[in-house]
This record gives sequence, C-alpha cells and structure tokens, in this order.
Amino acid sequence: MRMRSLFLSRRYTLLTIVILLLLFALILMSLRVKQKGGVEGLDAFLIELYSPFQKGATSIFNEIKGLLYGYLFLVELEKENRILKQKIARLERENQEMKALASSSERLRKLLQFRDSFSMKMVAAEVIGRDPTSWFKSLTLNKGEKDGVQRGMAVLSPEGVVGQILKTGPYHSIVLLITDYNSAVDGMVERTRAKALVKGTGENRCYLKYLLRSEEVNVGDRVITSGLTGNFPKGLAIGEITKIEKESHGVFQYAELIPKVDFTKLEEVLIVTETFTPPPEKGKTMKKTK
Repeated sequence: MRMRSLFLSRRYTLLTIVILLLLFALILMSLRVKQKGGVEGLDAFLIELYSPFQKGATSIFNEIKGLLYGYLFLVELEKENRILKQKIARLERENQEMKALASSSERLRKLLQFRDSFSMKMVAAEVIGRDPTSWFKSLTLNKGEKDGVQRGMAVLSPEGVVGQILKTGPYHSIVLLITDYNSAVDGMVERTRAKALVKGTGENRCYLKYLLRSEEVNVGDRVITSGLTGNFPKGLAIGEITKIEKESHGVFQYAELIPKVDFTKLEEVLIVTETFTPPPEKGKTMKKTK
C-alpha cells in the first residue's frame, strides 16, 4: 500500500511539471504575439535559451554528416580499387601474351635463319604433343605425308639434331628423339674427327657406341653429325661429352654426352625433306635426291 502511494505521488508530480511547462510555453507565446517592437528582450532570452541546444544539434548533425560522407567515400574507394585491380589483371595478362608472342617471334626468326643457312629443302613443323609413356622418347608434329614428310627424315632445330621421323600420317608425324633407346645417328668428335654411333640411353643422355679406345677424346668435346648417312647433313651439333670411361682392355671406350637440344622446351622444328648420298670419293661429286 505504501509502494502504491509512492508511485501515485511520483506520477502526479511528473504530471504537474509537464502542465507547468506547457503553461510556461503558452505564456511565452502570448507575450510574443503581443510584442510589437521586433526582436528584443524576449527574443534575446529565447536565443540564449535555445542556442546550446542548437549547437549540440548542429554538432551531432555534422558528426552524422561526416560519418555518412566517410562511408560513401569508402564505398567509392572500394569500387575504384576493384576496377583498378581488374585493369591491372588485364594489363598483366596482355603483357604475358605480348611476351609469349615476342618469344615465339624470336624462335621463328632463329628457325628461319637456320633454314636459310642450308641449301637443302626443309619443312617447318610445330610440336603438338609428347609421348606420355616411358616406352618411347618421341614428339608429335603437325606436318605429315601431305607436306612431303616421310619416315627416316632428319628433324632439326637451330640448336642441333632433334631426331628422325618414325611414323607418318596424312597431316601429322612422330619424331623419335636421339635420346631414345632405338635411335642411332652417325656422329664424330668435332675436334679429333673420331667416328662413332650416337645412341640414346632412354634418359636425357646419349652415348658414343663403337668409339675406338685408341681415339683421343676429352670431356667438353663437341659431337656433330658425320654425314655418312643420307638423312643427316654433315656438321650438325648433337651434344657435348660429359663422361669418359676406358677399360683396361677391349677395343672400344665409353663416352657419354648431353644433347645440345633441350627437348622439354622444344616448340618448333625443321624437317629435312631431302636425302643425301654419302660423301663421294676424291674426285667425284655428291648428288642429292628428294
């Protein structure tokens, strides 16, 4: 009961204050209407009374305005940042494409220069596939019988010997790399003119078969084609000797070499479409056939 009385007392007190404030406002309004001398004492009083509230309201409004502008600025900045990132990605992509085009143009320039340095007929081909198995070391080319490509033809690059055509189709062919077990190319050591057969090891290596033990060869010697067969012209780079083993007995010695051509990066090659007869004896001329 006591609590109820206290609640009613507070309720009536609050109501009384509200009524008094309303009456005070009405009195001020009536005095304002009756006043005829412009803004003087009462207006000055009202200005002083409401100025702090206006100042606070203005400050709050400016804070809200600043926050709103800041938010809109961040939204616009994020949008511009996203657009700039897209432009950077596009420019990087175009830059990579231009680099790839420049690299391709440089490779083709070297290929054409290499072809023009020989008088024999050649067909340029693009590497379009590689043997995924470990059975053969081979590449697939985009030129075939329709382009005059035949089995056994030599395949070259500006760096040196690539291999020989193994199989042909109307529009494609397969080249057996010189690193394959089944590959064999007549070669010789450029410095000493020692003759040997260049055989593949199945890895990224070759070795000189039938290299006489009496021949002087050193690590670093360059091995080139001998021209003793009709498919490879004489003097083409094959590789460089990296290892030599001489047994205490036997007729031959073992020499290992690394091919001059990096087959993992090969993209274009030249196919020699002419075959040559072996070098003639002194006083005779050499004939070439298609």
